[in-house]
Amino acid sequence: MIRNFLVVMSAKFSYIGRLILILTFFSCNAAAQEPNGVLFDFFTRLEQSGKKISTIKVEFVQTISFESTGEKQKIVGTVFWKKPGSIYITQQAPQEQRIYVDGKNITIYTPNERQVIIDTWKNSVDRDFSPASIVNFGSSWREIKKTNDITLDGYEDNCVVIKIQSLKNKSFSAKIYIAKTSMLPEKAVITSEGTKIELVFKNYIVNPELAVATFNFKAPNNVEIIKL
Repeated sequence: MIRNFLVVMSAKFSYIGRLILILTFFSCNAAAQEPNGVLFDFFTRLEQSGKKISTIKVEFVQTISFESTGEKQKIVGTVFWKKPGSIYITQQAPQEQRIYVDGKNITIYTPNERQVIIDTWKNSVDRDFSPASIVNFGSSWREIKKTNDITLDGYEDNCVVIKIQSLKNKSFSAKIYIAKTSMLPEKAVITSEGTKIELVFKNYIVNPELAVATFNFKAPNNVEIIKL
């Protein structure tokens, strides 16, 4: 029982960063509704660009920094994304993991541990984020605006910087750097309660052919399945 608890908590911590990664794609997909001046014009172009995208494959490097200990953890992987909300993430380092999100559940498979952890998407988001609704930016921006401030934070390295600040949890804020030319996120920086997470995206492939099976998880034989 103790071992299972530690495994679950370890896996949940690991995929918090991946949820933020997912947040980046959701927010860039739908931010076009923000009705303020220059930001509105940019979001309008962002929305038009997003309509041309049905699938994405992109590599990422995620660095988690802990203020209290000075420690850093680096995660390297690849994201496969398919409209409207199918996501498959392969993590190569520090250990192999495969994460599946279908809009209802999140499934984490760790081959070396021969373990699968399954949680509902809503529960995992509600526990791990104070501004939980931000992940569903695409369909609930009006509700999000009630608890988050979304602003234009400036320009950096040919990117437009969008800031998302929780009104309820002042320790949580996120900046998303969207390239002016490709209109795709190049970087995301998230800070929350003494933790900083930076995500850098590279080697985008837009509209690759992705089989439906890519996003469907089938548990191998002789694995432990933990449902939260």
